[in-house]
Amino acid sequence: RLTLENDDKIYTPTDLLPLCRKAGIPLVYDAHHHRCHSDGLGIDEVTKQAKKTWNREPLFHISSPLEGWQGPKPNRHHDFINRRDFPRCWEGLELTVEVEAKAKEQAVLKLMRSLQKSRN
Repeated sequence: RLTLENDDKIYTPTDLLPLCRKAGIPLVYDAHHHRCHSDGLGIDEVTKQAKKTWNREPLFHISSPLEGWQGPKPNRHHDFINRRDFPRCWEGLELTVEVEAKAKEQAVLKLMRSLQKSRN
């Protein structure tokens, strides 16, 4: 299976979604990249459109900036995921979310605990 992913410098979801729809290629939506290289569409809207490019459970990416969004290089990945960076519109959706964080499984476990706390 081939996929396309929006990146943090050149290709936005707006650039890729028409090609994905035309060629039948799923879009791996990366919310961090979208925040770094915005195209005017909100995360909610891109999530809806990207989900439609998949004929199975979508794969999306999440990460947080190493030095925060106001830092000198917001595209660099932090060790963990800041709970505020996990899109609210993703909660409750059937998604596979790939965590891009330096602390790997520790970051996944911490994010899972944080998401469970916010549900309770």
